[in-house]
Amino acid sequence: SPRAGVTYYALRPRKGIFSGTRVLFNYGDAVREPTLTDEFGSLYHVLGVRGYQSDAAQLGISPLGAPTARTYEGGVQQNFFSERLVFRVNYFHNQFGRQIEYVGGHILPNLIPNLTADEKLVLEAALGYYYTSDYGLAVNTEAFRAQGIETTVESGIGRSIFLRGGYTYLDGVVQRSFSSDNEALLGGYAPTYNGIPLGALSPLKGARPFRRPPHTGFFTATYAAHRFTGVFTSSFASRSDDSTYLEYADADGGNSLLLPNRNLDHGYAKLDLGGSYKLLSWVSIYAQGENLTNNLHIAPIGYRSLPFNFRTGLRVEWGKGTSH
Repeated sequence: SPRAGVTYYALRPRKGIFSGTRVLFNYGDAVREPTLTDEFGSLYHVLGVRGYQSDAAQLGISPLGAPTARTYEGGVQQNFFSERLVFRVNYFHNQFGRQIEYVGGHILPNLIPNLTADEKLVLEAALGYYYTSDYGLAVNTEAFRAQGIETTVESGIGRSIFLRGGYTYLDGVVQRSFSSDNEALLGGYAPTYNGIPLGALSPLKGARPFRRPPHTGFFTATYAAHRFTGVFTSSFASRSDDSTYLEYADADGGNSLLLPNRNLDHGYAKLDLGGSYKLLSWVSIYAQGENLTNNLHIAPIGYRSLPFNFRTGLRVEWGKGTSH
């Protein structure tokens, strides 16, 4: 997993309005080993142990491998007013390959060509809970490119207030997916009333990856003076693509419950406020309120966010080490 980074000071840190310019570039190449659950629950493993190795080869399904990532990043950091204000802008270009997707066991018999009705019944019985519960089987079939711009600004006001904010634009494009690779084999999904092509199990080629909003941002403010510390944090996300995963799930065994993937997940804003007060040198009381606006978003589908919630407690420190 090689890494490389280069930094060059075009303008060395100094006092003044323009108090330092730094140019940077980073490169990384990495793999992530799949979990044992993914390996033993892979589509290749399930087909192989049931005697369908040749069908796996015909579908282009190989043993589960490690997903890969190759990242490039370059940008500029500009300091202002003797480094009291820092602005950063980075361009990134990431390539993700052999990503793991999950194919529903319920449609697996439909993926294997030339099966008779009796052979399908045998395969359904052999799949067991993978078929009856429509359990996902892992495959290395997704690849996508993600590029964009990331900006951050941070500044301090006096000795007590520190502000930081940022915005990221993400342009993600799917280059390969299981749904696209096997669309012809499946005969295509039945269109919705508006005729839009759907990716039921994974995004289609040329679309955006699921659950990755193109616009995200954040803002934080910290106040620290004497015994009191207060922190305000906020995060924002635009709408993103997703699926209802309800293929062949309506009363007629069709796809009428599917919805277009585009912007299916709603955007949201999450605001949090917390603080702590040091009662003694070794004990503090703290309180934290999350989701102040009670924004009930669901990202991804099926995982509902917590409404407004509040917690409080004591923090105890001991030992001679310096606390941070």
